[in-house]
Amino acid sequence: MLRKYSEYIILLSIYLFIIFFSNISYFIMPNDIDMDIITENYCNNITTEYNELLNINNINYNSSLNLNISKVMYRDIYDYNNYIAIYKGSNDNLVKNMAVINEFGLVGIIDKVNKNNSIVKLITNIDSNISVKINNNFGILKVSNNKLIVSDISNYNDINIGDKIYTSGLGNVMGDLYVGEVSDISLNSTNIEKIITVKSNVDFNNIKYIAVVK
Repeated sequence: MLRKYSEYIILLSIYLFIIFFSNISYFIMPNDIDMDIITENYCNNITTEYNELLNINNINYNSSLNLNISKVMYRDIYDYNNYIAIYKGSNDNLVKNMAVINEFGLVGIIDKVNKNNSIVKLITNIDSNISVKINNNFGILKVSNNKLIVSDISNYNDINIGDKIYTSGLGNVMGDLYVGEVSDISLNSTNIEKIITVKSNVDFNNIKYIAVVK
């Protein structure tokens, strides 16, 4: 239990330190430095991070999933849409192909595992191919023209805008994880296959905490 809430304890300690520091700063800092503004900015950042921790941990209370929460370690600006690194690895019983989610849906798949960290392949990765289902229809989630789409679904299958999309459980990724919803439906050049545009609620430009589904 203590380990589970260690992030909260750390954030609370930092918050208390800032409050203490702001009080003594008037005696040790030059007058031209506005410590109220500095303190307010720090406190706002900590409050934001604390709320993000609350949100990611709430997944545990809304499902029966066995989750391992981690903060994002870094993200390469030259490979921004493809991978993130997280602070959990084989020492935390993580293995390749485990699904990675946040409170809004599927984020990616564990691609490489080290002892104390792992590399996550985002679903926005151009090489991403994940089996998904829409109602009773199965297709492949991938990226095309910088959009998330589902392919390999017949034109004759019944799919509507707003239908929910989940992982299928086929392949190495566990099933019934929320991906997003259908936002647009078109046909390929032969008019045989549906091209489903996916709306994900995950903000891929602002991923700070994730949960690995074990």
